[in-house]
Amino acid sequence: MMVNATKGLYISCDVPMAQFIINMNASLPQSQKFIIHVLDNTHIFVRSDVAGMIRSAIATFREQNTYEKPS
Repeated sequence: MMVNATKGLYISCDVPMAQFIINMNASLPQSQKFIIHVLDNTHIFVRSDVAGMIRSAIATFREQNTYEKPS
C-alpha cells in the first residue's frame, strides 16, 4: 500500500476570511497557487511555506478595512 503525505499548514478561520484566502490563491498563476485542499467553508490546508505571505495579506486587508473616526 502506497501512502502520500504532504506537509502543510491547517488554517481554521471564519467564512469571510476563508473566502479571502481562496480568492487570493485564485488570483495567482498556477505555479504559485498554495491551497492544497479546501476541507470545508472554514478550514483550508495550504503549503507551509506561504504562512508569512498569508499573514501579511490579511494584515494589509484589515488595515484597509478598519474604520477610523475622523478627528
